[in-house]
Amino acid sequence: MSESEFPASGSGAGINAQIDVYRARPVSVRNSRILCWMTMAIGVSALFMAVCMLLFVMSLLFPLSGLTAGKGLSAFQWALGAFAIGAMGPWLWQMGREMANYHVRLDSRGVQFSLGTRKKPQELFLAWDQICAIKHKRAGNAQLYMVQGTDGSLASFTSYTFYRPRKVARLIAERTGLAIQDA
Repeated sequence: MSESEFPASGSGAGINAQIDVYRARPVSVRNSRILCWMTMAIGVSALFMAVCMLLFVMSLLFPLSGLTAGKGLSAFQWALGAFAIGAMGPWLWQMGREMANYHVRLDSRGVQFSLGTRKKPQELFLAWDQICAIKHKRAGNAQLYMVQGTDGSLASFTSYTFYRPRKVARLIAERTGLAIQDA
């Protein structure tokens, strides 16, 4: 064996070579179209359920001559449920449409975030040497990941942006050699 076949000695010599191998393969991460369509379909079915619940409210209220306090309370509860489920429908529809457009592309140059919609594109490119930190924070029911650049730029994504945000953060962390920090 010659001396050129051995990896260079020193701290992190093998790690840098491994990172270069990861960076050489371009990877594009998107949400599953099927899951986005299912989210939108659940939104439509929520609207249908809300209409059915409102019909049930009407059947409880009319005829007014048979209205009692118990039926009135029941009608109020069903109307409240119809409002809540009806409000969830458009929210799920919009979330599914937006999630279908989000993607992250990792290549040998850096990471390209496309986290906007077609009408309002929000794109950010960070070269690998410009990424200074990857942070994780739990915000309510969502997992929030922030990729910070040395120039002050910030790309943040949650579990409402990607179905698997931890996977995206791990891919970026592997390619930069940084650990994911808790914020």
